Amino acid sequence: MKTLRLGVAGWWLLWLVIQIGMPVRATETVSVPAEVRAILARIQPATLRAHTELLSDDLFEGRAPGTRGGLLTAKYIAAQFQTYGLEPLGGSYFQNVPIVNLRAIPTTMTFRAASGATVELAYGTEFTAQSGECLPEVRFDDVPVVFAGYGIVAPEYDWNDYKDVDVRGKIVMLLVNDPGLHNPSIFQGRTLTYYGRWTYKYEEAARQGARGVLLIHTTESATYPWQVVQSSNTGTRSELVRDANSPPVVALKSWITDDAAVRIAQLGGKRLATLIEQAERRDFRPVPLDTTLSLHLKSEVSTLESPNVVGWLPGRDEKLRDECVVVTAHYDHFGVKEDPASGQRLIYRGALDNASGVAALLAMAEALGKSDWRPRRSVLFLSVTAEEQGLLGAQYYCEHPLIPLEKTAANINLDEVNVFGRTRDFVPLGAERSTLGKTIDALAKLEGLVMKPDPFPQNGSFFRSDHFCFAKAGVPCLSLNFGVEVEGKPEGWGKQRFDTYVRRDYHQPTDTIQEDWDFRGAAQHAQFALLIVATVADDPAMPDWLPGEAFQRKKT
Repeated sequence: MKTLRLGVAGWWLLWLVIQIGMPVRATETVSVPAEVRAILARIQPATLRAHTELLSDDLFEGRAPGTRGGLLTAKYIAAQFQTYGLEPLGGSYFQNVPIVNLRAIPTTMTFRAASGATVELAYGTEFTAQSGECLPEVRFDDVPVVFAGYGIVAPEYDWNDYKDVDVRGKIVMLLVNDPGLHNPSIFQGRTLTYYGRWTYKYEEAARQGARGVLLIHTTESATYPWQVVQSSNTGTRSELVRDANSPPVVALKSWITDDAAVRIAQLGGKRLATLIEQAERRDFRPVPLDTTLSLHLKSEVSTLESPNVVGWLPGRDEKLRDECVVVTAHYDHFGVKEDPASGQRLIYRGALDNASGVAALLAMAEALGKSDWRPRRSVLFLSVTAEEQGLLGAQYYCEHPLIPLEKTAANINLDEVNVFGRTRDFVPLGAERSTLGKTIDALAKLEGLVMKPDPFPQNGSFFRSDHFCFAKAGVPCLSLNFGVEVEGKPEGWGKQRFDTYVRRDYHQPTDTIQEDWDFRGAAQHAQFALLIVATVADDPAMPDWLPGEAFQRKKT
């Protein structure tokens, strides 16, 4: 994947420079019709709270794909769409996504040195494991383990962690993130690139012919604690059903703790710290660890369908109504899991992630659907499934679009809506990569808001939600994230509040509605998102990526 060598500040500077030199567009200065103002005023905090409370209630059982709670959620969303006057597509409000569900049965992972010494890891507390091929049973008997640094092949950065060593049929142990994490002069510094994402690590290892991957977790490199790995990668996991056109996969997808990685390296007479130091350099070459891995992984496997939910609002212009703006928000979370220590049944309610985003999407759909005003283009409201499993619902939609992608003007994504109070700023992730940036900037000035770059660039948020599938498919997109300058709060309060959420509640059973949540922020978030949607859908010009951007519209 082509990636320009720019940090997050560099992207915004590039956007500014290019925009200054581009021809004036209709959206450079904008005005908001009175009809649109009236539509925005329909979105009220009480509506956002009501939807969020219901969707994160125990009744919905954590909204896991393919479960009773997940299907109940999809039916609720579809019923709301119908009530708002949105139309189905192809006669249905559902696009069924074929999914394989796997639940690994806890086991032990064993590493063995030539001397016969062993290290054993316990499932859940020290490692997680999944069959990449979605098989009910797979065995790994004394498979050699190789440390392959960050597992990155990036010609534009003159970087190849797999050079000169054949890893075919072997297990590769990899660092999470990319080399810029500790060296601001390479890659994009602490701004995470796609090369640093765990999804890329699995993809590249498969291309290299590796049989399996061990991802070394640290809170710094992953940007979340081990408890998030546990909750996200144990219990039931999902994959899209594979076919003849599917790309290769590794047989083993696994995370291990940092302490486990230290012990594995020591077993073969190596120091992990030394290996990491070597991996920070361009001349690094993979290092055989002189250990082997053995694992007998059994899984409960089932094939099912989990729906994306679609609601279509036709535009008013006869020439443009076959084009659309897609609004996305994933409805799934992690369902119900059993605490291995206590045996207690835990519901992962996902109030902020992403009942709040679905609540905003529904409020926007209701406000626009029940009004008499329509933009020139149509609007497709799309609540997708299985985002938490690797953006599966959005990936499936982009591979099987209900509206041709070349007629999709833009995607506006909502993932975790602001529940901490009204803010003076927003973070339109990805807007700086396309002409959407100019539209957003003009609307922000009109609304007295400040658009800021990602305050957490090390998290790689641009690659972590459904809009990224649209970007890869060539559709200009953004994910509207909330800012941290909360009205009436001291400087730094918003960032601290979000940091607390990530540390304590992200992907945990404790992601529930809190007493101090202020849904005036959610209403503001949904209103600004709908303003963007209405403006882009009503603009005769089609948004496009900026020159030189890694993503471009597909040629027809």
